[in-house]
Amino acid sequence: MSKLNIMNFDAKVREVFENNQQKLHAFNKLMLDTANGIFEEGITAKEANEKLVSMFKQVIGVNENSTKAEIRKAIKRNQQVLFDLIEEVVPNLLQTGWQDNPFFNEFVQIQNIDLGDQNMFYTEDETILSVSKVSGNHWDIDRQRLGKGASFSIETSWYGIAVYSEYERLLTGAEDFATFVNKLYEAVDRFVNESIYQAFLTAAEKLPGGAGGAGQWVKTGELNETTKSTFLQLIEDVKMATGMDVVIMGTKVALGKLEGMQDINWISEDMKVQRNTTGRIGYWEGERLVELKQGFRLNDTTQRLINDQQLFIMPVGDNKFVKMVNEGQPEMMQVNDNTGHQDMTYDYKYMFKMGVAVMIGLMFGVWNIATA
Repeated sequence: MSKLNIMNFDAKVREVFENNQQKLHAFNKLMLDTANGIFEEGITAKEANEKLVSMFKQVIGVNENSTKAEIRKAIKRNQQVLFDLIEEVVPNLLQTGWQDNPFFNEFVQIQNIDLGDQNMFYTEDETILSVSKVSGNHWDIDRQRLGKGASFSIETSWYGIAVYSEYERLLTGAEDFATFVNKLYEAVDRFVNESIYQAFLTAAEKLPGGAGGAGQWVKTGELNETTKSTFLQLIEDVKMATGMDVVIMGTKVALGKLEGMQDINWISEDMKVQRNTTGRIGYWEGERLVELKQGFRLNDTTQRLINDQQLFIMPVGDNKFVKMVNEGQPEMMQVNDNTGHQDMTYDYKYMFKMGVAVMIGLMFGVWNIATA
């Protein structure tokens, strides 16, 4: 259910929605569904977008006969109303998108708090690894070892995603709503994933032998028949140390290299179908594979987010070792400065406050894949 309240808008906007809270909720749902590519039976994407644009135009006081100059002026006069209507869509997109991500479902605990409230996490047992906190616009990791029965909070910081966005293009039909909103969603999703994975990888360095790449919990070697027994021993050690089943985590490229240790002639027909449809086998030696979503670093397509030469043996169960805090509600704002764009577009910034920490109280394994 949308958190938008009809009473928080002025009389003109309330009139557009006929002073009806349910009509405002329906509009919010239409925005979210359109951004997700979900449409009611008999409604096309084009029709849904046209309905959204029509409502936006009514909200700012223009119509289909208005000129671009009139629309531009109306946007400037009513930008906060547009921001208020759209702000809620992006976090909803993130929430629904993360539900389809196996890593988020199994290993990320998300806490939403009001602005200024204290976030608190508690560990009953002494953690094997320290907490790695990501804050600010850097990767300086703050580490601390937690004792038995210790509590800790995660530092949160404001982050801004600058979007060279054009409301004018949206309201004149040159760009659809899904494209407009997904620019924000993709930018925030990329940043959050990068923050989480960076904290996770930093925590892995704290394993005994993590820095040197050799030890009981960290191994380095090729993935072939000669190293298979060592890889299986690492899996067995993690199982014995934690008393839990495990999954093998890695990027699609890294997981695909497991086939070097498996005779393809001996796998079942079902597994061959999996390989043909997904590019890899869903299980290896009875252990489930979990793909880490790969991506490029922000504004740099030469740098991948996750190392394709690493596999992680992670215990499963109640093991949400990544702690993520969203503080307050995201905000949108226009960037005001003395220099305007020649094409009369506007710069907008989507602001959100978050923090990420990794607290691993269970031993896990890392395999650094060497090449011949």
